[in-house]
Amino acid sequence: MTTIDYARGQDWYVEAAKPHGGFCFIHENSIHTMWRYLRAGEIALRDLRVWLACHELRARRCTLEEGRKPRFTIEEVHSLVGGVGGQHIRQSLRALEKHGLVRFSEDELVTMPFEVTDNPGRPVPVPRTVIRMLSKSSGRAYIATVLGHLLRCLYYKNGVCRSGGWCKASWVAEVFGVAIRAVKDARNRLVELGIFRLFRADQLRLNRFGRPLVICLTWMSESAHRNAQSTTKSAPLRDHKKLSTRVDHQEPAHATDAAGARTRANEPNLNDVTVEDLKDPWRLAALFKQARLRGWVQRTQHDILNVFAAAQHALRVGVSNPCGLFVYIVHQGYWKVLSLVDEDEGRRAVALMRTLCTPGRRLK
Repeated sequence: MTTIDYARGQDWYVEAAKPHGGFCFIHENSIHTMWRYLRAGEIALRDLRVWLACHELRARRCTLEEGRKPRFTIEEVHSLVGGVGGQHIRQSLRALEKHGLVRFSEDELVTMPFEVTDNPGRPVPVPRTVIRMLSKSSGRAYIATVLGHLLRCLYYKNGVCRSGGWCKASWVAEVFGVAIRAVKDARNRLVELGIFRLFRADQLRLNRFGRPLVICLTWMSESAHRNAQSTTKSAPLRDHKKLSTRVDHQEPAHATDAAGARTRANEPNLNDVTVEDLKDPWRLAALFKQARLRGWVQRTQHDILNVFAAAQHALRVGVSNPCGLFVYIVHQGYWKVLSLVDEDEGRRAVALMRTLCTPGRRLK
């Protein structure tokens, strides 16, 4: 976590005509209403993500020429939210329409809940890059942290977006009904991504108002900078050897016990976890790296232990589908189901994995 200068006066605020990539207004009472339905169990977290994606659809059509009618499709929502197939998008839209939170058709898209039509509250200029990021995000505390800081630290006045404010993690935890520790972890991750920029302040202000921060108005997701690569063309025949990682005259692999056998020929895949993956510490380490790259966990000793303990819990409890249980726990961060027995077994697996790693190699 990186901090910069002290927050004194208003010189540390950031102003711009609009964030990079544009923005769309989401009213504060709409956010509170949607989250109230989520906490009550009336809608799921995926439904909230679909609702956010609908705002992006409206923003894409805000500059249509006069006389042209917009056309909204479920396929476009699916491209923003992700997932296999499109039935889950239809289910989410039906759930939102059932409670009057969205009206979706090919010719019309209304994203303001009917409850706040008369009193929508302050419009929050949410950057479209952040909306697209949240549409694909998982984790209730992560989304709550972003929405809470948007409410407290982003304003629109006199045609200018103003970023900068004070926000307590305890306030986000209380308003959105999530754990304060999860809010702090999510905020640290958002700082690492460059979405948040923290400032320092004297302890008296920190105790009273919370942490001063700025929401970066020029942030772009990593996917926006990804270079296009062909997945259909084959490499030239004369260069085919350069694509191989095989080394001739290899030394024989070191013998290990059955639990620690390294099967590099078949790399573990988080989309297709097997029981052997859960029993093998080295393969568990590879699954941890894949989960970290997806943003499910962080490279900390705490999350490493949690992932290894989740594997032991899945093997011990998951009779019918231990692999699915493992993926669910890691994806949702559902660590509270782990027992002391699972943590002890997880520590042993971590220790065994480290003994199998070559000297100087770290778990990444």
